[in-house]
Amino acid sequence: MRRLARCAGIALTLALLVTVPALAARSSRTTVDPGVARLGERVIYRGTVVVDAAESVRFMIPKSDSLLTWGTPSVGRTRFQGASRTSGTPASPRAAIDTVWVEIPVQVFETGVFTLAGLGYLDDPNPADATPGTIMRLPQVRLTVIPTLTPADSNSTLREVHGPLAAPWWERVPWTWVIIGLLVLAALIGLIRRLRKRKPVVAPAPVVKAASRRDPVAEALADLRALRARALPEAGEFSEHAFVLGRILRRFLEATVTITRPGDTTPELIAHLKLSEIGDSEVARLSGLLRVWDRIKFARDPFTADEAHRAEDSVEAFVQASAPRRKEVA
Repeated sequence: MRRLARCAGIALTLALLVTVPALAARSSRTTVDPGVARLGERVIYRGTVVVDAAESVRFMIPKSDSLLTWGTPSVGRTRFQGASRTSGTPASPRAAIDTVWVEIPVQVFETGVFTLAGLGYLDDPNPADATPGTIMRLPQVRLTVIPTLTPADSNSTLREVHGPLAAPWWERVPWTWVIIGLLVLAALIGLIRRLRKRKPVVAPAPVVKAASRRDPVAEALADLRALRARALPEAGEFSEHAFVLGRILRRFLEATVTITRPGDTTPELIAHLKLSEIGDSEVARLSGLLRVWDRIKFARDPFTADEAHRAEDSVEAFVQASAPRRKEVA
């Protein structure tokens, strides 16, 4: 019985040694760091696939959109030769195990819990063969995106001023009587000057043409072309680029959205946009852009030229989409 048990143990060990590489070759893993991020914060998407050394793996990078932005991927391959470590002899290519990994920066511009679909990849067990490989996917992973200002932030709620405050001096001055007095004084001065001098020949008043009203859409597009010509992202001037791009968007909103006011802070402007006729998705995208620009200008958050150009494209798309809506309202 002991000899039989020993033979069964040896057979089980050999079976495990044969099946472990095959199981490892099919294993994959996906993580995102950090798992909870703020709106527009950059996170790292990591995926790994364990395959045989002879297999070829090619990842398929997804396309970015207005809510989910994928950065430049980094792909690598790490080899682990288990057979050579135990026996001391070089292992064959089929005995070696490789870990193929990919890292991609990701930015999400909408709050909530997102399920990031697994990255697709082409698994080719025999690259030398003309037979095409199999398209597979990494596991899904969840990412939680929270607002920039959380309830724990002391500045997240801005309350109105209350209490017995005196009116400013310009509201206590009787401006009606002041204007009447100035008009009477000006009339007296004019009468005295007229009596002292002869009546001058009055030249005809020049004809002043009424200034044509500028189109906010054309003005915003012209400002965007001028901003692109300056090439601020390529020069590393991300703070100046965010300031100018934010000013273009604010001027356009002040000219097209009647409830916005010049000098509004970012929270006030977002609150006014939520009360306007702009859709919720557009308000969420503009809110994310305004808050990202504030962090770039005041907190010097890291930014890239590609992200800056995508922000320009988002503003241009919003301005062009507003033209038909303004014609319908008119």
